[in-house]
Amino acid sequence: MDKLFYENLKKLNIIKKGDKLTLAVSGGADSMYLFYNFMDIKDDFDLDIIVCHLNHGIRKTAKRDEDFVKNICESYKIKCITKTVNMDEYARKNKLSSEEAGRILRYSFFRENSKNRKILTAHNANDRAETVLFNIIRGTGISGLVGISEVKDDIFRPLIEIKRREIEDYLHKNNLAYVDDETNFEEIYTRNKIRLSLIPYLSKLNPNIIDSLLRLSENASDADDFIREIVEENYKKSVKENYFAVDEIIKLHKFLSCEIIKKYLAENFYAENILSRDNILSIYNLFFGKSGKVIQLGGNISARRSYDKVFIEREKTEREKRDVELNLGMNKTDFGEIFISRDEINSKSPSFIKNIDCDKIKGKLYIRTRQSGDRFKPLGMKNNKKLKDYFIDRKVDRLKRDKIGIICDEEKIIYIIGMDISEDVKIDENTLNKLILEVKNVRY
Repeated sequence: MDKLFYENLKKLNIIKKGDKLTLAVSGGADSMYLFYNFMDIKDDFDLDIIVCHLNHGIRKTAKRDEDFVKNICESYKIKCITKTVNMDEYARKNKLSSEEAGRILRYSFFRENSKNRKILTAHNANDRAETVLFNIIRGTGISGLVGISEVKDDIFRPLIEIKRREIEDYLHKNNLAYVDDETNFEEIYTRNKIRLSLIPYLSKLNPNIIDSLLRLSENASDADDFIREIVEENYKKSVKENYFAVDEIIKLHKFLSCEIIKKYLAENFYAENILSRDNILSIYNLFFGKSGKVIQLGGNISARRSYDKVFIEREKTEREKRDVELNLGMNKTDFGEIFISRDEINSKSPSFIKNIDCDKIKGKLYIRTRQSGDRFKPLGMKNNKKLKDYFIDRKVDRLKRDKIGIICDEEKIIYIIGMDISEDVKIDENTLNKLILEVKNVRY
C-alpha cells in the first residue's frame, strides 16, 4: 500500500470500516492505483468491494481494457460488473458533447449497480487542476473554480489530492500493471487539449502551475462554503412557497441575490437547462421592474413580476372551468364547494361566508370566471368599476384573475370568492330574506 494513499485517505476521512464500495475502474493508471491500494486495505477495513467498468464503445482496444479489468478482478476474487454502450450515438441523440455523454453514461451505470454503496472514482489532483482551467475557459463563477470536490452526493474521490506523477511513480516502482487509453494522448477532446497543450504551455510561465491551480481551487472551496452558508440563511427569507419576495431580495447585495436565484433555478428547473448568467441577471432585473412584466427563460419557462412577487413558471394549459348554475344546498364546482342556505351554516371548517339580501337577486345564481367588460360595485362603493381595475387595486396576481370564481345573477356580479360582495346585494334595515353563501376548498 502506498503511504501517500493511506495518509490522504485518513485526511479526507471518507471511508469507514465496514463500508460497501463500488470502485470505478477503467484499467488506466489512476483507476488501477485506486484498485490496488483498496485491495491492500480491504481486509483491515472489512470492506465489501465491487468493481464497475463501462466500455464506451468507441475504441478497438476497449475490449482489451474490459478483459484486463475482468481478469484482474478475478485474480483478486472481486465481483466485476461491465457494460458496453455507444457513447457517440448517445451524444448525437441527446445533442451533447462526447465528454458530457460519457460522464452521464458512466455515473448512470455506476449508480444502477451501487444501491447502498459509496461510489469511488479515481480523479486525481491533476484532474482537479484541469477542471478549474476547463471551467475558466467555459466561463464560471466561484463554485466552478473549486473544480472537482472530494465528495459530491454519493460520489467519493479519495485520490483528489494525489498528483498523476505520484500515481504513475508508485505503479512503476511496484511493477503494477495497467493499460493506456491511446485517446488520452490525442487532442480530440477539450480536456485532452488542456492536459497535452495548455498546461505544458502555462508551465513555461509558471513551472508550478498545477500547484497554483490547486491553491486557487482550495481558496475557492473555502469561499464557496462561506457563500453557501449566507445564501442558505437569506434563501429562507427571500423564497416563499413558489415565488421570490421582492422586498427581501432588493435589500441584498446583487451578488447574493443572484446566488439565491441560481440556487432556486438549480433546485427547481435543473432539467430544463435554463441556468445561465443571462437568465439570472434578467430575473434579478425583474425585481426592479414593473408589475406584469414577463421574460422568457427558454423552453416553456418564464419569469414574471406580479406586484411584490416574482414567479418562475412552467407554461401550461389548464382545462377551462365551466359555468355552473347554483342551487340551495351543496354545490360542488370547479371553483370549490359552495353551500347556499336561508339561515344556516354548513361547516365549522375554514370557509368564506357571506350574507346577502335574497330579494335583491335577479333570477338564478351562477358561478363563472371573469368575462371581458365585467363591472362590479364593491361593498361600500356608489359606482361600478371595471373588474380588471378592482383586481389591480387588490393586487391580485394576473394569472389568478382568470381562475377566481365569480358568483353572479342574471344581471350583475354578486360575490367575488374570497373578496367582496356587491354593494347591490348587501343586507340593510329593509332586508326581509337573507341568503347565506358559504365557500370552502377554494381552487384558484
